[in-house]
Amino acid sequence: MRRRQPEPPRAVPTSGSWDDVRGAAVVAVCHPDWRGLRTAAHSYGVPVVEVADCGAVATGLVDDLRGAEVRTLVVSGFPPGTGTLLDTATRAGIATRVVLQSSMAQHGGEPVESAVVDECVDLLGAGALGRLGVAKEGLAEAFAALGIEASYVPNRLPPLGTLPRVDLGGNGREVGVFAEPILRKNVVTQLAAVALMGDARAHVLSPPPVRYVSALPVRVHGVLPHDEFLALQASVDLNLYVTLSECQPLTPMESYAAGVPCLVSPTSVLFHDDDELAALTIVDRLDDPVAIAIAAERLLGARDVAVPRAQTWLARWDAVATARFSEFVAS
Repeated sequence: MRRRQPEPPRAVPTSGSWDDVRGAAVVAVCHPDWRGLRTAAHSYGVPVVEVADCGAVATGLVDDLRGAEVRTLVVSGFPPGTGTLLDTATRAGIATRVVLQSSMAQHGGEPVESAVVDECVDLLGAGALGRLGVAKEGLAEAFAALGIEASYVPNRLPPLGTLPRVDLGGNGREVGVFAEPILRKNVVTQLAAVALMGDARAHVLSPPPVRYVSALPVRVHGVLPHDEFLALQASVDLNLYVTLSECQPLTPMESYAAGVPCLVSPTSVLFHDDDELAALTIVDRLDDPVAIAIAAERLLGARDVAVPRAQTWLARWDAVATARFSEFVAS
């Protein structure tokens, strides 16, 4: 008696079933635990499949994509097994795209990020990847000079809906420093800036392993589900996202959409074409806690100007990003 072969692992859209997306021109894939990349995937406005290991589900996923008559697959970031998924999809006649959310500074300092670019180049050359997109401004032009064809596909902000406010229980000002505590995110410097802000208390997801900043009142929330994180981010008085290197951060965009000002660094495209808004929301001296604290106080004092102006900027930007994505996925 011939042994029956096991069914390949299956992945389903977050909308519920493949019947819900039948006939969709484009489906996006992302890792369920990579918060920024997941938000970027959902912002495209197409059905999303969240997969931790693309290689393990490649056969079943491609079968389901074909059954739902999906024409184009977009992978946000590069989850494990992406190469296998792209090759399987291409062989099945599905157009493939990848959008990378990294900068050249990351490529130089984080070998895993440069390895992803190298693999994408190899996949382009082999025909398994149809188009490569990058969310960092200027990167497509730099890649072109290096012989790599890429398209600029900037991030857009997905609809957030009404966010509940979290009772933080403090008596002073609450400041979110929600970046990951790695060198590029500059968290220790930003916590020192909070210490210079008098009655302010910092909120983090994960604390940096630096003992001397424990003198600062810090509330640690741990890694949260995305909806809980958005509610927390919307409940502070100010968010800080003054990073040393960035692609196009979604955290400041989410913050302003929720009505909370967020101080940023000049390392991304955010607000650069609006001089008044940039003067309020961007601090140039990234490694100076005093400069960050002064800029943070200035932004808090001007929040009634900065927040609506930033929301107007985001609405204008959404049209640009939407057009870029539509062009990127077109056959």
